[in-house]
Amino acid sequence: MPSIVVVVLIVIWTVFAVQWKEKDCALVPTAYTLVITHGTPSVFEGCGDDHAVDVTDD
Repeated sequence: MPSIVVVVLIVIWTVFAVQWKEKDCALVPTAYTLVITHGTPSVFEGCGDDHAVDVTDD
């Protein structure tokens, strides 16, 4: 049973990471890290110059 919970959590984490990837962030490790630090992206957040709030440290 605990292994099923772990798999479900990884799938959810990946779904949220893909949302960051769609905002021009690298999937590994940036998008996965942003899920932990920022949650899901708002309309204005993303990586790069095309977004009002650039959440990368570059």
